[in-house]
Amino acid sequence: MMSVKKWTPGLWLAPLVVALGAVVLAGFGPVQSEAEDEQEARGFMAAKGRVTFRTYCASCHGRDARGDGNLAQYLTVTPSDLTRIAERRGGEFPRQEIAETIDGRRVAKGHGTREMPVWGDVFQSPLSADSGATEEPEDRAQRKVAELVYFLETIQEDGGDD
Repeated sequence: MMSVKKWTPGLWLAPLVVALGAVVLAGFGPVQSEAEDEQEARGFMAAKGRVTFRTYCASCHGRDARGDGNLAQYLTVTPSDLTRIAERRGGEFPRQEIAETIDGRRVAKGHGTREMPVWGDVFQSPLSADSGATEEPEDRAQRKVAELVYFLETIQEDGGDD
């Protein structure tokens, strides 16, 4: 009669488990701190803001945000050099003020009033739930404004000699 041996894992199983564990752990990569995560998120938002800026703002403010866009010569109000916002504010970049200027809550020469800002409702959140707009456009407008603010913050110059 033939005897059947019960299968038992051999020494080959241990290296396999170790190798599999290494592959799984390698997929997680190094652990980032909250500050690094925030910095990465800001960089991502600023990059998206650059695209939004070039789409909606560069025609007046210029591709490099210095106030020299293709349409600047035709405007009655000269577009601002947006690379010097912090310099004009004593070295501080006023995020909230810039967001309010973009979304129409703060009137800026050349941008028009809240009722008719230069880009309509692209950067404007609905004023109330009665406006008929869903939350999605509001979220989109707020995201676009935040992206622009992060982008503008990244292009600030120190005011030194160029």
